[in-house]
Amino acid sequence: MTQQIRRLELAVGLRLFRREGRRIAPTEAGETLAAFAQRIFQLLDAAGDALDGVAGLSTGHLAVGASRTAGSYYVAGLLDRFKRRHPGIRVSLAVANSQIILARISGFTLHAGVVAGRPADPNLIARPLARDRLLAILPPGHLLRRKRALTVHDLRGQPLILREPGSTTRRLIEEAFAARGVTITAAMELEDNEAIKSAVADGVGVAIMAHAAVAGDLAAGRLLGRRLRGAPVLEFVLTYHRDRVLSPGLAAFLALVPRRGVRGAAERTGGL
Repeated sequence: MTQQIRRLELAVGLRLFRREGRRIAPTEAGETLAAFAQRIFQLLDAAGDALDGVAGLSTGHLAVGASRTAGSYYVAGLLDRFKRRHPGIRVSLAVANSQIILARISGFTLHAGVVAGRPADPNLIARPLARDRLLAILPPGHLLRRKRALTVHDLRGQPLILREPGSTTRRLIEEAFAARGVTITAAMELEDNEAIKSAVADGVGVAIMAHAAVAGDLAAGRLLGRRLRGAPVLEFVLTYHRDRVLSPGLAAFLALVPRRGVRGAAERTGGL
């Protein structure tokens, strides 16, 4: 254990960690102390938001998170509009899968986030932002290219390139396959949408992706997109913790989202 942990254990008079093989796990006392530490960090964060409230919209910090698809195709416009209206507020953007972003919002290390799918945590408030359709993505020349629409059963036996576990898109795909009695097996797991598209274009396999993520590639003919019957609609939401102090910066950011959200590219064009 480090000297810092030893000093902390001496200060509280209790053992806070125990060794389990090669890993170190917290004791009951360690977990109790961690819970209080988390509350202290939350209070410090709330104090910062309250001070930002005193300063108004002339200064402050807004920490936003986004799932990988949302970060690439839906958040940039929002942040650009926000910075043009409030140049004095410093903005940071963290991009990860939805599971990680939601955990950071719950842990009060992010003010808000844009993710796919409504969060299950009742403490997280979600505002609709955009809706998009999942499409089956094929390389040019694929045997399934002649079909205008595909089913889950059409993709059975095809090497599927999927996002990593923790991705909402991955979860929705798995649920759609399971609902139709089809077992899904990933031929490859990739965390980056661009890497998935490159793998499909190279003939490694097929993928299921949001229309917004592939619109440019479809228009250029680098990839083929086909409707996937029964595929769920991908809903992107702007979410934040109900217990978070609404600083002027966060309130102004939330105000950028229309009450009814905005339509995704696939909805405006009717998909493919």
